[in-house]
Formats: sequence, structure tokens, C-alpha cells
Amino acid sequence: MNERQSLLFLVVILGLIGLACNATGEPPTVTPTLALPTAVTQTATPSAVANTPADTAVSATPTTCAPDARFVSDITIPDDAEIEPGAEFIKTWRMENNGNCAWKSAATWRFVSGEQMGGANAIPVNPALPGETVDISLTLTAPAAPGAYTGHWQLHTPEGRPFGPRVFVRITVPGTPTPGSTATPTATPTATPATPSQPIIQYFRAVPDLADPGDTITLEWFVYEANIVTIYHLEPGGPLGEPRWDVDAAGTLTYTIPASRRNSDSFILFAEKASGTSQAAVTITLTCPDEWFFSPAPDECPASPPLFSDSAEQPFENGRMIWAKEMDAIIILFADGNSPHWRIYTDNWDEGDPVDDPAITPPSGLYQPVRGFGLLWREETGIRDRLGWATELETAFGTAVQRNSPPKYATIYVGALGGGVWQLLPEGSGWEKLP
Repeated sequence: MNERQSLLFLVVILGLIGLACNATGEPPTVTPTLALPTAVTQTATPSAVANTPADTAVSATPTTCAPDARFVSDITIPDDAEIEPGAEFIKTWRMENNGNCAWKSAATWRFVSGEQMGGANAIPVNPALPGETVDISLTLTAPAAPGAYTGHWQLHTPEGRPFGPRVFVRITVPGTPTPGSTATPTATPTATPATPSQPIIQYFRAVPDLADPGDTITLEWFVYEANIVTIYHLEPGGPLGEPRWDVDAAGTLTYTIPASRRNSDSFILFAEKASGTSQAAVTITLTCPDEWFFSPAPDECPASPPLFSDSAEQPFENGRMIWAKEMDAIIILFADGNSPHWRIYTDNWDEGDPVDDPAITPPSGLYQPVRGFGLLWREETGIRDRLGWATELETAFGTAVQRNSPPKYATIYVGALGGGVWQLLPEGSGWEKLP
């Protein structure tokens, strides 16, 4: 082989070696790509991203919202606490939102396994941003039988998907187990409970719950799993009244209590969905601005201050007449056993009108009533027949009139001649004299 052939042979050999070397490496012009999974679990920053060389181009991918939670501590009822049989207690857990998105207002705390101890299947949980903590409280009842009991609860998304750890309450009910029974009951099979058939009213309250007539109060509520939420104002005695409000599942509203309202003011909330309705009521206790004119007094607030008036009273064979000048009225109490048992009439007698009827002569020892009593007795159909003759002359005195607060079916109280109080029951249904 000559020198020229040897040089050509060397070039060919070096070329083949170069091809072989390039077959085992990466083309320098190709930029590596990073394949991301379609579902990202809530963990620390993935190691694949952390190890990407600084000069490697990685396309941006939106972060997937992944709710998560961390148990922080037991606020009440430590593990293995002794609870008396049948006793009610409140268990409170503190949970932290350690996910990358907020817990929505419709997230729930649900029973998932073990002993439920009378707790709700599900309750709403307050919203929380990442990093915030929430205290979750549940009212439970200790079983009647002695033993150790454990129940598990877990957070769920509004769509019903569980997230975060299952946490538990574990108590001991003291006492000697019944022969043949075990100390620890058989656990309920683990399962996520079905959505409640009725809406859940987490709370419905008034702030403040003690107020003066005329004050403005605030109603607050939180309802879960309801399509329609309505609040009604209740009339005294309970019937639904006005105003009414169609409201969202959570919110507040202000209401000014009428200055004439007495004793209390109440509201009722209805939460509805196709499978059922729930309701809750709230009552504001009202201070009483007025006092009764007599004692012992009723255990309720009067509708207004007493009306003090000049008065006269006269007894009859079957009842009594009472005149109250400031009312311009005559009250008749019938004692003949017929209804109505009392009535109030307008006093139509004026000074200068005839005092009596000279043509009427009463039996010995009895009297014809005069002035306003006489006019009503003579001219109002049925009164003379029901009352009979007066047994004494009328007597002037001072009286007071007051009533309780129901807008209908009120009881009226009238100061009596010589002391005591006439109690006139609602709608003329009866009367009696109180000492």
C-alpha cells in the first residue's frame, strides 16, 4: 500500500469511529422536554422540576387545585377521656388547610366509620385559605353501656370527595360491662355516609338576643345542602307574618324591632330541597318598658302604661257596670251565665241629657241606674234583661285600666271599687276578681 492509499485508509477509519461515537450520545441541537403527569397529588415541589438544569427550557403548566388538610390538635376531649353514660359532650378538633387551594364554604365534616355516638352525619365547615386553621366542633353523646368507643370523621369537598386524614374521638364510658358483652363494640363498616335527605342548618341566631323594643338586631345563619332558604317574621303566638326574606344559604340581615313589640320577637328559617325541609327558630327577649299598676302582676309585659281615670261602679242583680271617663266607655260584667260574659260600650250620655226615666219604678230596695249607666240599661237591647235591677247606687272612685300585649285575644285589667282588680278574659269569654 503506497502513502496516498495509507492516508485515504486512515481518513475512512476515523470517520467510522466518529459515527460510532455519535450513535451513543444526544444530538446537541435537541432540547429535552419534561413530561408532567395529568393529575398532581399535593406534595412538596416535585424532584423532577428541582433537578432540571438551569439552561433547560420547561413549558409552564397551571397548578391543579388539590385540597388537603392536616390534623393540628384536640381542643376538647383528649383521647381516652372518661365520659359518663349518656352524657352529652362537645368534641372539637383543630385542622389546618395545608393544600394549595381554599376550602369552599360548602365543605363538610363527615362521619366515616366506627361509633357515631349520636353525631350528625355531616356538618358544614368554615371556609379556610391555605395555611389557615379551623376549629370543628361536634355535639356527641356517650353510649349507655360501659366500654371504649372510637369514631372517625373526615373532611369532604362540596362534591363529596374525602380529603385530609381521618381523625377520631376515643372515649371510655366507665362501669362494669354487662356479662356476655365486649368492652369495645364492633366497628361500623367504613363508608362515606350518603348525603343527608334534609338540609343541614349549622346555625340560625340573633345578635344580640336581648334587646329593647325599637332596637335593631342582626340575624345570622349558615345552611348546607339547601336549594331554597326563607326567613319569616313570626307574629305573637306563632303564626307566620311579614316581612319575609328569600336569602342565600349563608348571610346576615338587620331588622328593627317595632317599638310597640313586647316580651319577645321571633323568626323562623326554612331550608328546602327536593328530598326534605329543615327549620330553625330564634327568639329575641325584649326588655319591658312599662310596669303593671297592681301586684302581684302577670309574668308578662303590659302593652302600655296604665290609663288612670275617674270612674264609677254599680252592682246589679246579675252583674256590674263600671264607667271609665278617660276611655269614654262603660264596661258591663254579666253574671247570668250567658255569653258574652263582659262587653265594653261607648258612653253616649252627656251633661244635660235626662238622668233617668221617671216612668220606671224599681221594686223596693232596688234602683234604676242613672246617667250613662241608665241610658245604656234602658236603650241597649238585652242589657236590662240580663243585668236586672241595680242593687246599690253607683259609687265614684279612681281606677286604672291596662291590658297585656297580644294584638288579639288580650286580657284587660280594671281597678275595682274598694280594692282588687277585675280581670276580663279574652273575647268576652269570662271574668273574675283578683285580690
